[in-house]
Amino acid sequence: IASATSTATGETVMDGKKENALMKLKSLLNQAKTHDIPRHATGNLEQDSTADVLETLGVLCNVSREYDEAIECFQSALNVRPNDHQLWNKLGATLANSGRSEDAQEAYQKALSIKPRYARSWLNMAIAHSNLQNHEEASRCYLQALSLNPGAVHIWSYLRISLTCTERWDLLPLAASQDLDAFREFFDFVK
Repeated sequence: IASATSTATGETVMDGKKENALMKLKSLLNQAKTHDIPRHATGNLEQDSTADVLETLGVLCNVSREYDEAIECFQSALNVRPNDHQLWNKLGATLANSGRSEDAQEAYQKALSIKPRYARSWLNMAIAHSNLQNHEEASRCYLQALSLNPGAVHIWSYLRISLTCTERWDLLPLAASQDLDAFREFFDFVK
């Protein structure tokens, strides 16, 4: 049993309990990487389970900033489930987190080719464009994400930043009023 200790800031820390549990989980998940995974899914339950484990390990590695290992896990899972738009999006997010926004765009594009109305990939694509200083295209992608998910009001603030970076002061009032339809005169995006 781990004991709790206090730090100088008053935080309570479990002596390695969480870290040990995380390492055990990671060790178990890493076992999936030793299986030979065929190039395409055959509907085999064992292969699908392996892909699920690899996806989970990829998320765990991404969160712990082990990006290269996470990328490897997502790519291996995609060998089993190549038409999984969410896996492509997770690969893109991991690539972006590792500072590889151009590579991330390719993964997001693949996700969008599978599911064109996937708002999360449009948002992530916009962020990748922003990271690459392509703010006009970022604005279009933010608008596309908003068109698909109007309830994601936090995206309006990202859009305002992109509009500011492109010095589109004339469009800031439209963003402030959250008038999506008014933007159709300036940007091409689908309802």
